[in-house]
Amino acid sequence: MTLATRQAVGARIRDLRKANGLTQERLALMVGVERSYLAKVEAGKKNASIDILEKIAIGFDLTLAELFDGI
Repeated sequence: MTLATRQAVGARIRDLRKANGLTQERLALMVGVERSYLAKVEAGKKNASIDILEKIAIGFDLTLAELFDGI
């Protein structure tokens, strides 16, 4: 995944998280990852596995396709 794509995915997750009134800590708990890992994903510094991305999508009641909408 390119840096630009990682940053776009991270921004999408951050925007969804904020729109749903969730903290990084709460979303990380829902997904089963450390808050620091989620922060790196949101910042585009870390690649999230498809398993983690699926859990994030489920946390927002979205499909994977909807999670990537607009990216």
